[in-house]
Amino acid sequence: MRKKKESRTVLLKLGRCAGSHKSKIVIVFVSVVLSTVLGLVPPWLLRLGIDRFILNNRIHLLWVVGAAMLAATLIQGLVDYIKRYKSEQVAQNIIHDLRFRLYEHLNKLSFSFYDHSRTGDLMARVTADADTLRGFFANAGIFISGNLLTITGIFIVMLLWDYRLALLYFLMIPFMAFGMYQYSARVRPMFKKVRKSFSTLNQTVKEDLSGIEVIKLFGSEAREEKDFTQSNQRYASVNIEAVKTSALWMPYVNFFMGASSALVLWYGGRLVIQGNISLGVLAGFMGYIAMLLRPIRQTGMMINFTNQALAAAERIFNTIETPSDIQNAPDASPLPEIRGAVEFRNVSFSYSGEEKVLDEINFKAAPGEFIAVVGPTGAGKSTLIHLLPRFYDPTEGQILIDGQDLIKVTVESLRKQVGIVLQDTFLFAASIKENISYGKPEASIDEIREAARIAQIDDFILSLPLGYETPVGERGVTLSGGQRQRLAMARVLLTDPGLLVLDEPTSSVDAETDEKMQKALRNVTRGRTTFIIAHRLWTVKNADRIIVLKDGKIVEEGNHESLLNSGGFYSQVHGNHGLFEQNPADRSKKDLNSGGKGLQ
Repeated sequence: MRKKKESRTVLLKLGRCAGSHKSKIVIVFVSVVLSTVLGLVPPWLLRLGIDRFILNNRIHLLWVVGAAMLAATLIQGLVDYIKRYKSEQVAQNIIHDLRFRLYEHLNKLSFSFYDHSRTGDLMARVTADADTLRGFFANAGIFISGNLLTITGIFIVMLLWDYRLALLYFLMIPFMAFGMYQYSARVRPMFKKVRKSFSTLNQTVKEDLSGIEVIKLFGSEAREEKDFTQSNQRYASVNIEAVKTSALWMPYVNFFMGASSALVLWYGGRLVIQGNISLGVLAGFMGYIAMLLRPIRQTGMMINFTNQALAAAERIFNTIETPSDIQNAPDASPLPEIRGAVEFRNVSFSYSGEEKVLDEINFKAAPGEFIAVVGPTGAGKSTLIHLLPRFYDPTEGQILIDGQDLIKVTVESLRKQVGIVLQDTFLFAASIKENISYGKPEASIDEIREAARIAQIDDFILSLPLGYETPVGERGVTLSGGQRQRLAMARVLLTDPGLLVLDEPTSSVDAETDEKMQKALRNVTRGRTTFIIAHRLWTVKNADRIIVLKDGKIVEEGNHESLLNSGGFYSQVHGNHGLFEQNPADRSKKDLNSGGKGLQ
């Protein structure tokens, strides 16, 4: 009962998706009706030809029947063309809109959704599941409606010609209905497994291709091939199981169709001999029975198609209807141009709702202040900076910028004024120019170059044969880690954010570039509030204030000198040479071999 309700709900949603294309759907339906009526003409003409012309020795008029059949076939072919073309047009338009809704919603979903979702599975919903629905709208609709109209039309004609033969054929209906019910109940759960297995296979391939460097580095090709083989075999097995069940439909249908045809021929032949019906009526009956075979046999295929579509639609709608954790409040207003005053008031955060990653965080940052955030791995540094652009919302407490609670401003206006350079840099498979100008597509080449100069990457770009038009490859694979980070910094600087958040953007640069970027960062951060997750000593020394996190709590605050003199956690770890990386230009062999892990 629950499955029936779910199916009806999904079908209603699909119906609403088709609602905006009513005029084209009407054309499709009219063409289906015309095609069905024209398809019913040949057996009627066969009866006419036998009874009126052949049995009455009017052979010279048989060409009229032949011409009528030819004309009906030609017109039906034209109508079928319109039917198929318009149904595909409707299907493509519906899926275009639905795929856009899905993609748009995926962009709106918060980071917490992606923390628990698999990329390959989401890709399958946007591509394979959407294409399954396209096939459903393009084919299932016209086949199901056409077959139902054909079956109904044939039964009406049969009843009008001879109710006794029609009733004989009606005897198969309960058996066919029972078979369809059992078939549908078994097949649909299988196709859900098929869609799930396909997503798993898709995810396996996606991860292997994305992590090909790691796979080759550790020589794990054989192990990954084994994992792929298991996913591939699982997908093949569930498909074979689904086909095993669906294959039973055709023998089942053929048996009852054959039995019904035999009964009609046996009884109808007796009626012809007894003179109760004409030979033309019996021939017409057998012609219609032959026509019935196709729509009834196609029922199994349509059940397969429909169940696949319902499984695909259910997955798509489940995603579309997943609410985002980060949404604009009903009374949210745009954030004005910020001065950069930031305040955390009793902020706590938990990913799971149980263990706190941040616990009672309280601090204020003045406009233009340069704040370094340090602490051991797992202290909550990245989580803290992710709260500023509302990648996540605090579990408890408030975050304010210029006195405005972030919950009460629009997400779009906030993120336009917060620039973030993360340590794990992502670049699009586009040109250097397109990557730098991603946040400001209308930027001139002079603006792009200025941002690149500040990030100390302009000279390198100009040394390339194609300059700023150089493609960087997927995820920036053609560039070094330091080059990717500097491009990411230029991309952020081009938007001129009022608040800057840096996850140690110099961690992957060499000594010479590191020294240049020290000067660049001083220029970039001047006059704007900056938060930086610090791993290097020079970064901390230049900070106006240092926030020391440990186990999700602020354990110390102050500048470098005051924290060293306090004798607290910062001072103790620093004294053990385990706090930061030093400037690459100043490292000594002793430093490099010290083995200190530091606060990362």
